[in-house]
Amino acid sequence: MATETLTIHIVLPIIVGFIIGIVEAYFVYEDENMTSGQQFIGDMWHGLLFSIFGVLVATNVPWLLSQGVFDNLGFVKDLLMIDVNGNSLIVSIAITLFMMVKMVASHAIKGVSGAGFSEKWWHKILISSLIGFSSYYMVFIYAMPFVQGLSETVPFLPF
Repeated sequence: MATETLTIHIVLPIIVGFIIGIVEAYFVYEDENMTSGQQFIGDMWHGLLFSIFGVLVATNVPWLLSQGVFDNLGFVKDLLMIDVNGNSLIVSIAITLFMMVKMVASHAIKGVSGAGFSEKWWHKILISSLIGFSSYYMVFIYAMPFVQGLSETVPFLPF
């Protein structure tokens, strides 16, 4: 019996990761009250790179799992809570937690603490969740042409 092999995604995750990285840059710029562009670029390049890399990893986990890595270990597939699209809830939570730790650690490494800089807790949760759970909402991006075609037929849809 042949197994279904999913495709690896590159371009759209990079675009989505770049957008999330820009939103993270705005949040940090707002929280840190930056005054110079040099300070902004110096502080945000790693956030942008980690956002792109995190979305790439999160969206390609279904591809990795479809390669047969865990075929002999059925109980591992059950522990990872893999849905019908190949997305793993546990892996998404792990990526989200990693991104939260990265945000906290990057400020600790920089030596920023106390009242000088305190990124809002909801900024950290929002950005890390957008990165970790990107494989779930990327499905909607691929379905948008269908939804837009449906909105031409059904006029009361808000799309």
